[in-house]
Amino acid sequence: MPEPSSFSEFRARRFLTEQIMRPVNTGRIVHAQLFAGPDGTGKRTAALLAARAMNCEGEGEKPCNRCPSCLQFLSGNSPRLLLIQPEDGSIKVDVIRRMIERVSLCPDAGHLCVIIDQADRMNESAQNALLKTLEEAPDYAVFYLLTAKPSSLLTTIRSRCAMFRFAPLDDETVVDALVQRGIPQTQAKETAREAAGSIGRATSILEDDSFRPMYESAVRALLSVRENADVYAAFQMIAGYKDSARRILEIYETLASRLMRAEHAAAEPDEDAVRALLQRGVRGDRLLSCAVEALKKLTSNVSYQSTMEMLFFDLVNRED
Repeated sequence: MPEPSSFSEFRARRFLTEQIMRPVNTGRIVHAQLFAGPDGTGKRTAALLAARAMNCEGEGEKPCNRCPSCLQFLSGNSPRLLLIQPEDGSIKVDVIRRMIERVSLCPDAGHLCVIIDQADRMNESAQNALLKTLEEAPDYAVFYLLTAKPSSLLTTIRSRCAMFRFAPLDDETVVDALVQRGIPQTQAKETAREAAGSIGRATSILEDDSFRPMYESAVRALLSVRENADVYAAFQMIAGYKDSARRILEIYETLASRLMRAEHAAAEPDEDAVRALLQRGVRGDRLLSCAVEALKKLTSNVSYQSTMEMLFFDLVNRED
């Protein structure tokens, strides 16, 4: 899915976009900004747009997408942009040190914008190295730290950043965004339900042919667990998705959220999976708690099978 070409197209984040653009338009640049929110809710899009607008050389609405600077950004070859992403699951101190060396070289004009995607993946040494740079950042440098887990960053880093929070979108907004990009209405509605307020996740679902069978297997596994003796068979239904363990847990978190809403709604839910889980007696708050605990186990290198089997055991046995 292409990035919006101007802030006027960034409809899903209109109010937040105005907040981000205000310092750009007034010339009062905030040199360290923390964009916090779930994956796929527009953090990277907003940072790229802000960086392009900040360096735009055109007249009127920024970015103009016509000036030499905008065209360099749009081509991905701007010398005023440095994008850092995790490699092998983390951002190591050597990467941050190379970034610091780059920041020490003053650009010929404009601002050097550093976007650190999944900033929570920086190890402690990398965060400490970044902290010193944030404390002594040159006037031409602007840092955007993007994260779904701001609490994983050092308190001293968070205190030096202006924070912008990106909340999940409502289904209607996700559907509208997908339809505008040519997705049929029925498919857009189904995908929006599964994307939990994330346009990025919706795009990933649409591009992944394996998502639908994985989703259906994950739901069948939940529905099959009624007692401890069912756990092994339930795991076998999702055993082939080891490489997608986090996506399985994302599915369970999304279902948990929809279950909790359905439990307090007067109308019957319009999603077959949620209706089936309600009839089966699966509670949303319990499923969410089990999914969160399972994610902690995965992060601690507990095996996929053990993690998922414990999730199912907990779902059956956890007391209210």
